[in-house]
Amino acid sequence: MSKLIPDYVFESIYDITPALLQQHGVRGVLIDLDGTLASRKAALPPDTLAPFVRALHEAGLRVLVFSNNGASRVGRFCEALGVDYMSRAVKPLSFGFRRAAKRLGLPLHEVAVVGDQIFTDVLGGNSVGALTCYVQTLDRRHFWVNIRYRFEHRFIERGRRRMEARERHE
Repeated sequence: MSKLIPDYVFESIYDITPALLQQHGVRGVLIDLDGTLASRKAALPPDTLAPFVRALHEAGLRVLVFSNNGASRVGRFCEALGVDYMSRAVKPLSFGFRRAAKRLGLPLHEVAVVGDQIFTDVLGGNSVGALTCYVQTLDRRHFWVNIRYRFEHRFIERGRRRMEARERHE
C-alpha cells in the first residue's frame, strides 16, 4: 500500500520548484504528458509550459517527458516544447523507469517522477526508489478520470498528510 502514496501532492506542475527537487538530491525529472503537462486533448504545449521547463533546465535538472502514449502523440508535443521524451514507457513497470533513468544518465534515487496517476506514475516511481510528485490532473471533467480518482483519492490524501508532516519537521 505504501507504494501508492506520493511523496508530494501539488495542484499543478507549476507548484513544483527546482529548489524543492534539489533539496532531495534530484538531478533529473521524468514528467508524464497527458493530464500532467497538458490535457490529453492538447496536441501542442500551452504557452505557460516552456518557461516551466526552461526553469528546470536552468537549475541544472535533466528533463524527460515519460509517457505511455505512442510516439506520434508524444513526439509532436515534445518537439514543439524542445524536450526529450520516451513514449510507450510501460508505466508502472520498473524496467521502463530504469530505461528512462539510464537515458538521463542518472541513478533512480536522483530522479523525480511527476504525474497525475497513482497507479502508474506514483506506483512505478515509488517501486524504483524515485521521489514521487503527484499533481491534480488537467482532465478533471473526463468521466473515466473521475472514476479513477475515486480509487486514488485516499492515497492522494495520505500523500498530502505525509508532505505536510515533513514540512512541519523541516
